[in-house]
Amino acid sequence: MTVGTIYTYPQNPRVFKALVVAKYNGLEVKVPAFEGTDGTIIIESGAIAYYLAHMKSDSTLIGRSNVEEAHIQQWVQFVDCSITPALMAWLYPIWGFGTYNKMTETQSIEKVKSQLEILERHLVKKTFLVGERVTLADIAVSTSLYVGYKLVFDAEFRKLFPAVTRWFTTIVNQPNFKAVAGDLPLCETALKYVAPKKETKEKKPKEEKPKEEKKPKEENPQDDAEENFEDAPKPKSTLELLPAAKMPLDEWKRQYSNNETPVAMKWLWENIDLGTDYSIWKVDYKYNNELTKLYMSNNLAGGLMNRLERARKYAFGCLVVAGEDNANIITGYFIVRGNADEMIEEITDAADYDSYNWVKVNVDDAVKAKINQIFAWDGTVDGKPIMDGKVFK
Repeated sequence: MTVGTIYTYPQNPRVFKALVVAKYNGLEVKVPAFEGTDGTIIIESGAIAYYLAHMKSDSTLIGRSNVEEAHIQQWVQFVDCSITPALMAWLYPIWGFGTYNKMTETQSIEKVKSQLEILERHLVKKTFLVGERVTLADIAVSTSLYVGYKLVFDAEFRKLFPAVTRWFTTIVNQPNFKAVAGDLPLCETALKYVAPKKETKEKKPKEEKPKEEKKPKEENPQDDAEENFEDAPKPKSTLELLPAAKMPLDEWKRQYSNNETPVAMKWLWENIDLGTDYSIWKVDYKYNNELTKLYMSNNLAGGLMNRLERARKYAFGCLVVAGEDNANIITGYFIVRGNADEMIEEITDAADYDSYNWVKVNVDDAVKAKINQIFAWDGTVDGKPIMDGKVFK
C-alpha cells in the first residue's frame, strides 16, 4: 500500500529509519519531508518514522504496552540528544562542514565513547533494545550509528563495544533493513581529517609606482589595539594557574571508564586530594516536583552535560534519575578542579546551571558511600531506586 512520498537525498542514513519502518509495516513510500497520500505533511526523519510505525494496527515496532513504548521513545531521544550531536561534531569538520580543531575532535570522540558505554551496559545481556524483537528503538539508534560504523568505528574502536557491535550487525542485517540500505561493510580504516592544500598563485611583476613620501603616523592607541587584536594571546582559565594536581583528572576518567565501578572508586579515594586539588559538589535539580517520565528526566540531565563543554578539562560528574514515572528526581555529584567555595566559571556559564542547586560537600565516609552509589548507578536515593543516569567526563 502506497502511503506517500519522502523527499530526501540518496542514501541518507537519517531517512533510513523511516524507510525501514515502512518495510516492516508493509508500506510503500516513494523517495526529510513526507507528503502522505491523504495530504499529511511531516518533517524530520524521527517524526516520519514514528508516524509510519503507527500506521499498522498490530505493529510491534512501537511496543506491546505503554511501558515498552515509553522505553522505545527513551532510546530514540537518547540517541538524538546524546550520540548524534557528538558523532556529527566528530565528522562534520572531516567532511569540510566546519572548522577542524584537534581538541574538539578528541572531545567529540570521547563523548561518543561515553554514550556508547551506556548502550554497551544495556545490551550486554539483550538482543534488542526493548523487548524480544526489533522495534523503532533499534531502527532509530542503528540508523544514527550507521555512518559511524561505516566511516570511523574501525576494528580497534569496535573492540571497546562488543555488545553494541553485535547488536548493530544484527539489526543492519535484518532483511527489511538491507532492503533499504543494502550491505554495510564495517569501517576498516577510520576516516581522518586532511587539511586542504593551499592554492599557489602566480606572482605578477609589480608595477612600479612613483615613490611617495611617508608621512609620520599619528599615534592612536585604538588603532594599535585593533591591529594587534588577532595576535593577542587568548585568555586562559584561572584554573590553569593552579599547581599541577597530584591526581590528573584524565587518569581518573580512564580508571572510571576501564574498570568496574567499585575498583575505580577505591582508586579515586586513594588518590584524590580534596584539600587543595579538587572539591566535590552535590547537584540537585531544583524542580523535581515537575518531572514526569523517567526518560524525559534523563534527557534533561543529558542537556546539562551537553552544555558543559568548557568544563571538560576541569570536572567530572554523574547525574542519576531515581524513582518512577511522575515521581522521580535528578541528583548527583561533580568532582571539580580547585578547592574554592564558589563554583568555577566553566560550569556557572552553562545555560542550565541555574536550574540546579550546587552545594560543596565535606567528604566523610557517609558521603563517600553516597557518591559510590551515584557513580555506579546502583541502589537508592531517598528511598527511590536509581533507574538511569548521565556521566560527564
